[in-house]
Amino acid sequence: MLCSENSYGSQLPLCLSFLSPLPGECVDPLVSGLYASSFLASSRYNFLYSANFAKLYGSSGWSPSPRDRQPWLQVDLGRKYRLVAIATQGTFNSYDWVTKYTLLYGDRPDSWTPYIMKGGNSTMPGNWNYYQVKRNVFHYAFTAKHIRLLPLAWNTENGGKIGVRLELFGCSYDSYVLQYNGDDSVVYMYPGDRSRTLQDHIAINFKTLEQDGLLLHSEGVQGDLFTLELKKGRLYLHISLGSSTVHKVDGRTTLTAGNILDDQHWHYVTIKRYGRQVNFTVDSQTVTAICNGEFTHLDLDKQVHGALHNMPHLPTTPNFRGCLENVFINGINIIDMAQREEPEIRIPRKMHYACRDILLKPMTFAGPNNYLQVPGFFRRPRMFVKFKFRSWDYTGLLMFTRFADDLGALELGLSEGQVNVTIFQPNKKKLQFAAGYRLNDGYWHTVDLAARDNLLTLTIDEEEGSPLKITNPFTIRTGDRYFFGGCPKTNNTIRKCETKLNHFHGCMQQIYIDNEQLDIDIILQRQWGRYAELLLGTCGITDRCTPNPCEHEGRCIQSWDDFICICENTGYKGEVCHMSVYKESCEAYRLDGKYWSGNYTIDPDLSGPLKPFEVWCKMKSYKAWTVIMHDRVSGTKVTGSSIDQPFIGEVNYWNASWDSVTALANTSMYCEQWIDYSCYKSRLLNTPNLLVTGLVATMRVTITGVERSGRSRSVAALSTKPALTPSFSATVMLTTDSGKIGII
Repeated sequence: MLCSENSYGSQLPLCLSFLSPLPGECVDPLVSGLYASSFLASSRYNFLYSANFAKLYGSSGWSPSPRDRQPWLQVDLGRKYRLVAIATQGTFNSYDWVTKYTLLYGDRPDSWTPYIMKGGNSTMPGNWNYYQVKRNVFHYAFTAKHIRLLPLAWNTENGGKIGVRLELFGCSYDSYVLQYNGDDSVVYMYPGDRSRTLQDHIAINFKTLEQDGLLLHSEGVQGDLFTLELKKGRLYLHISLGSSTVHKVDGRTTLTAGNILDDQHWHYVTIKRYGRQVNFTVDSQTVTAICNGEFTHLDLDKQVHGALHNMPHLPTTPNFRGCLENVFINGINIIDMAQREEPEIRIPRKMHYACRDILLKPMTFAGPNNYLQVPGFFRRPRMFVKFKFRSWDYTGLLMFTRFADDLGALELGLSEGQVNVTIFQPNKKKLQFAAGYRLNDGYWHTVDLAARDNLLTLTIDEEEGSPLKITNPFTIRTGDRYFFGGCPKTNNTIRKCETKLNHFHGCMQQIYIDNEQLDIDIILQRQWGRYAELLLGTCGITDRCTPNPCEHEGRCIQSWDDFICICENTGYKGEVCHMSVYKESCEAYRLDGKYWSGNYTIDPDLSGPLKPFEVWCKMKSYKAWTVIMHDRVSGTKVTGSSIDQPFIGEVNYWNASWDSVTALANTSMYCEQWIDYSCYKSRLLNTPNLLVTGLVATMRVTITGVERSGRSRSVAALSTKPALTPSFSATVMLTTDSGKIGII
């Protein structure tokens, strides 16, 4: 790791990646030198438009057959690369070019990850003519051996069609991989049995199907801690630079980033720390924080654990299951050391230095008219259907089948986050039941349905809760086809699909019919099934609410392709809760026609980060006073204060932080604070040999020291007024730096 030095308190040092050259150097063209065998496509228009002609600046280009309903172009790069950009053109000297497309990538040609742009959109902009190059730079670099381009829209004027030439830019990438099965661990022993660092740079890639698991853990005897773990598909970083029970300092700081990370896709994690400053990055999301406490060094004892095994003091955290890649701790390649069996690495059992993927073959229902039709066993007296789904939508058709012998139909639908079972029977009232709760949360959920005459059992998520049982009279004779995700638009057969539900948008996998798992590839190759607007081999779900796009603690609710912000009770409005519903001061209310005094809610920084708060507005005909009450209205008895040890009184304003009061002062022409104090039988400041038997002093402090920059100064009382005592002078300091008053 190369770091440029910064003084403490400044920004994080510039730390360069261990894994690849500088981003500016990672721009090698990767497609132009490939052989024709590296290109594959769903179809071709003719020989002159084959996939191997899809090279940037080539003399032709790739175009699919006009009968190809879901065309794609695929490139095998031969090895794994770090990819940073893509460039496209249309077919040479033609009207053929693509205006929108989706890019998939992966380590193998049957398991894909969709590239997601900022904002959660997977649609990338394409070309506007055949010759100009459209270059899209990825907002985060990723690694892949295979890429697949899916045209979504193209030029149709002057007989135009799909036409693609492309180039990928990136650099070589060395991959060190470890497979974890839930009972494995790797322990790295620190040199000298201890690690003490002012700055750290940790990088780790992972992929898993599990929602929970511990990836890294290390701790010190003084309370220092470093833990990286998955919880409910989100990644949590716990770090502590030390805690003190004597001084009541809790140094633990927790950061979280990412969501739905249990998707069997590679995710890229980087942690950079300098002193108390920490940057935590997962894929394209970066979270920055200042560690709690006052310490700057991370003191860890003896060892760091990777994918822990049976840690007794972490009983609630399960072991990690999945793959880790390129684990670097301050420039040290942990997996490479483990593979070479270095003495600093301890491994309880033999590890697998390759990632063996579990091929679940998910599919994405992403179109307005998507559906999947698969065959079933005809006229059986028992029905068994099982599958997994994940979605953000409240409603949608999960499965529909029509019984044989005109006995009716069965429908499984998602409604208000529940799975509804509806049985239709001729000349009878439909039977409808619901199971599950908040199943549109983006996580995988299992639906298991078993039915025979007069009995239907529905189980959601296998072990969670008791199954739903329906014992009404009905007859089951299975039909010869099942529809998932929606009904086809053209539906003219006798056993047609009919539903009032919307098309389902989300992902499905592991579909079982009559206890036999469907092999989607074989079914479609043999034309036993049909589908439309379906992406095979990938789950393209994205979380548009992480990080939260709603400002001022607005609540984000999302569907498959959009999100909305609930701004209720936040004091803000607009699409992302940006605009304040309150005025910035009492004067603004007066100018808006509010001429009566009373309680008003103001927002001095309007759309800024500070929360609105309630004040008393004293309205005059020519101006308005904004009055903020505080908690020091009642008297406080003070005995024995001195210059060395003055009495410090906290001033806590009602409903407002000191930052809010400062913001109000910055927008005001004039501010003042009233303070009363009284003394009895004491010398007052610099009065020689004068005992004060009673004094009441009133101070009107004009807070002119609050600058526009938000910084504060100390200001002095303007006057004192004694009662029943000779005249004298005195000075009382009001310190506004932290909302405290010092009296000596």
